[in-house]
Amino acid sequence: MQPPDTITDGVVVLRQVREGDRAVVLSAMRDPLVRQWLNMPSKPADRDFDTLLRTVREGWRTGDRYDYAVTENGTDESLGAVIASRRHRDNYEIAYLAAEAGRGRGLMTRAVRLLCDALLDGGVGRLEVRTHPENEASQRLAERCGFRQEGRERKSIWLHGRRCDALVWSLLPEDRTRV
Repeated sequence: MQPPDTITDGVVVLRQVREGDRAVVLSAMRDPLVRQWLNMPSKPADRDFDTLLRTVREGWRTGDRYDYAVTENGTDESLGAVIASRRHRDNYEIAYLAAEAGRGRGLMTRAVRLLCDALLDGGVGRLEVRTHPENEASQRLAERCGFRQEGRERKSIWLHGRRCDALVWSLLPEDRTRV
């Protein structure tokens, strides 16, 4: 499974993360809402972006992880990210985050749908999302994208140095809905 370098629906464009995204990515790493739900460096600096860029390039090389910057058609500024990470049995786990400028306009829903469609069209049989039980915005996004909640994994994720429960969501090829 190798998704395309760029995916678009004419409104949202998913493209590979690149050096020019440094300032926007570091700003997103500092964003209080992003930091609430994701493990970010305590004081994001250039070295953190360099590490991320190496992780992104290695993931694409091995096929184990596909990171995309989310942009609007006609602009090139990253408004967030969507990530697909290969898990056991060739399932993929989807993660997403929106910078402040990318929130509240439906762009992340479109971005997640685009990535999911590309993966499922490429033959992936199961996609998963894990959300913190209190992250209602992430849960609503998963629902809008057609994911179904399957249950709660007890203390299965690490957040801010401690184990937390996670709600598990799945999307199968036959679950897809088009809006």
